Amino acid sequence: MGGCIMRPIKLIISAFGPYAECETIDFEKLGNKGLYLITGDTGAGKTTIFDAITYVLYGKSSGKTRSSSMLRSKYAKPDVPTFVKMEFEYRNKKYVIERNPEYERPKIHGEGTTTQSANATLIYPDKDTPVTGSSNVTVAINELIGLDYEQFTQIAMIAQNDFLKLLLADTDERRKIFSKIFNTYPYEKLQLKLGDEAKRLRRLVDDQNKSISQYIDGIRCSDSFVARQQLEAIKNNKTENGIENTIDFIEELINNDQDLLKVINERIIKTEKALSDVDKKLVEVNRDNSAKKQKLNAEQFIESNKSNLELLEKRVELCKEEEPVRKELEYKIKEQEQLMPKYDKLFDTEKEYVNELKLIKTKESEFESLCKDIENLNKVLATNKENLQKLKDADAVLVKIENAKTGYDNVKKNLSNIINQCNDYEGKNHELELLQQRAIKANDSWETKSNECAAIEKTFLNQQAGILAGNLRDGEPCIVCGSTVHPNPFKLMDKQITEKMVEDAKNKVNELKAIATNDSNKAGMQKGIVDTLYESIVENFRNLKEIFKEVLEERAINTVSDIKAWSDEKLVKVEEAISKNNGYYEIAKNNVQVKEQIEKQIPETEEQINNNNNKKDILNSDISNLKIKNRENAILLEQFREKLEFQSRKDAESNLNQLKINLSELENKATQALNSYDKCKKSIDDANATIKTIEEQLKDSKNYDLEQLISESNKLQEEKKAVNNQRNDVSIRIEINTGALENIKANLNKLVTTEEKYKWVNALAQTANGNINGKSKIALETYVQISYFERIINRANLRFMKMTNGQYELKRSTESDDQRSKTGLELNVIDHYNGTERDVRTLSGGESFKASLSLALGLSDEIHCAAGGIKIDTLFVDEGFGTLDEDSLNSAIEALNTLTEGDRLVGIISHVQELKTRIDRKIIVSKNKVKGSKVAVEI
Repeated sequence: MGGCIMRPIKLIISAFGPYAECETIDFEKLGNKGLYLITGDTGAGKTTIFDAITYVLYGKSSGKTRSSSMLRSKYAKPDVPTFVKMEFEYRNKKYVIERNPEYERPKIHGEGTTTQSANATLIYPDKDTPVTGSSNVTVAINELIGLDYEQFTQIAMIAQNDFLKLLLADTDERRKIFSKIFNTYPYEKLQLKLGDEAKRLRRLVDDQNKSISQYIDGIRCSDSFVARQQLEAIKNNKTENGIENTIDFIEELINNDQDLLKVINERIIKTEKALSDVDKKLVEVNRDNSAKKQKLNAEQFIESNKSNLELLEKRVELCKEEEPVRKELEYKIKEQEQLMPKYDKLFDTEKEYVNELKLIKTKESEFESLCKDIENLNKVLATNKENLQKLKDADAVLVKIENAKTGYDNVKKNLSNIINQCNDYEGKNHELELLQQRAIKANDSWETKSNECAAIEKTFLNQQAGILAGNLRDGEPCIVCGSTVHPNPFKLMDKQITEKMVEDAKNKVNELKAIATNDSNKAGMQKGIVDTLYESIVENFRNLKEIFKEVLEERAINTVSDIKAWSDEKLVKVEEAISKNNGYYEIAKNNVQVKEQIEKQIPETEEQINNNNNKKDILNSDISNLKIKNRENAILLEQFREKLEFQSRKDAESNLNQLKINLSELENKATQALNSYDKCKKSIDDANATIKTIEEQLKDSKNYDLEQLISESNKLQEEKKAVNNQRNDVSIRIEINTGALENIKANLNKLVTTEEKYKWVNALAQTANGNINGKSKIALETYVQISYFERIINRANLRFMKMTNGQYELKRSTESDDQRSKTGLELNVIDHYNGTERDVRTLSGGESFKASLSLALGLSDEIHCAAGGIKIDTLFVDEGFGTLDEDSLNSAIEALNTLTEGDRLVGIISHVQELKTRIDRKIIVSKNKVKGSKVAVEI
């Protein structure tokens, strides 16, 4: 053993799958090489052994249907943990790995469930610190043995369904299998990328053609009939040559429009100059007319405002006469403002006075409430003290009633006991009578049978004498008495008694004697039990009689029935007494509780009364102080009101505000009068200045015909508008056509480049995806997989030829029946016995198993090589042997034996009976529907 070999040494499975308890499999007992059988009941958990190895290494079972959270055994007890632990050897070093899944388990204490967290540990032989954590351990295993989960399960386990599926798969199914095993999906990815790129370039070519077509559709030309005909022809011919002609046509349209635009611009300049001259003359005419109108308005304004100016001047004079009134108001306002702080003091004192009155009222209300509370609490205190005096003996009464209750309960228990004894006595006495009758009857039967037996024995002896008498002859001596005369010989009876009949009768007598003796003994024993029970009843009765202190001479009580009747009568009276006592007990218990409550309440009430009295004293003091302060504030208020003109700050403020309003009105009146006068005078002065300026302006004015100038201006504007519209149309055509020309040229260059790239990418995609018309449909990934497939077939044939005694050989089919279907990974079989080649699906069931097993072993060898020569020292083969005849089974076992060369251990998972006799080493899995499965190693 050495090199890159991984060998399991010991596997421990606990509460995992069908295994409810902790099971240990020691692989070292199976040796280092050869075959061993994993056998047992269906569903017992044979394949679960491999699942456990896969799970402990990678955190996943070999099956695809169960997640790690579903691995806990449904048979496991709450205190049995779920885990898998394995010791294995790799590169001559021993490692220990343990892993448990996350699972719900019943709580060990209490009800419900709890979650057990997933965890894993890998212990190295040469490191102090182990690797912990599920994902960390999985990464460490991948790095250690160089195999991931998929590779390990494909190398270490050969399952019937999987390798039969590989044998019968078509090209597409094998491609998917090989893609996962040999990691050829990058080639498929390249195929898909090439196909997607070809489709993208095809769409881009179409989009660029559409774009050029849209630009051509947008070309504009003049209203010339010839130009329109040429444009229509261009739009109908959008081929590459047609596009070149289109470019020439657009360039010609642009050149013609540019020449036309020059002519239009010259015409616009000439029209705008003429229009400018006319507009200048119009401006001069309009300016002079406006000046004349402005002069007239100024003259009219002066005339209408002369009288208003005189009136405003008189108002200014009147306002000057009111100056003393304004001065008086200013003095009063100043005086009133100086008195406002005293009104503030008046306001604060009034506010404090009102608040004191409110607070006095509130505290007096609190004082009255406290007095009432104290009065009520004193009443409660007096009542509680009175009730406490009444209940002073409550504890002693309760103890007395409890003692009486205990006495009654004991008497009741003794009465119930003696009544039960009486009932038991009656039953056992009845049994005694039956046993005595049975004993008498058995003794009578024995005596009768004894008499019968004696009679039979006597008859038998007489019968012997009769036989002797029958042989007597006159003159011959009797062998008994010697007499030669036989006057009255014994005669035989008609019914003969045999010695066996005598023996049977004696046996029956002995049997009846044993029965009679046994029945007599039972009756005696029962008599002892009845007598003992009677003595106990009498003793208990005497004790009860002492308790009740009754003299019973007047009433004869001689039998158990009398005792039972007396006990029943007393039990009724005791139960009545217990019922009454229970009522007394509840009353006494309640009295004790009330007493305890009163004892607790009295000090609390007294404390509450003291607290309230203290509060009352404080409140009384507060009220007295507040009343004194309130009287002082009342005197102060009276003094303020005598000295001040107004009774409150509000009245003073109102008066002050009114004085300020009156002063403001007088000042505003004077200001407005002066402003109005100044404004009116300035307006008249401005109007006179305007008249003088306009008269100076109109000295050099010219007389133009306004209507003629307006007509000429309108005509020139219409002409300018028409020419501008024409220029806009031509400019827009030039702009649109220039843009179209640039875009068509740019897209044409892109189209040529894209079409060139599309041609070679599409050809490459068709080749890579196996879509070349007239050729086999072999895709790039399939082509790569063919090399793997050929090597797998070569490895498989080494075993398949041996299993079939040289008859069959696997061969990859190089021809396809359908050029439209994907091909390259089809499989045929050559029959060397008749020299034919046919589809592998035509093999029989047993032949298919041999072929699929060979193919699976070949695949395992190829994966082993692809994984860098990493070797798994323990291999599992799952089921499939049930379809083989004896010779085929021998061949399959021989092929599997070849796998054990080089110290490899191969485990066959099967329930086939024939294998149990052929393979000595076994792992036996037994199933229990209640307790789960068990496992044992048999050598």
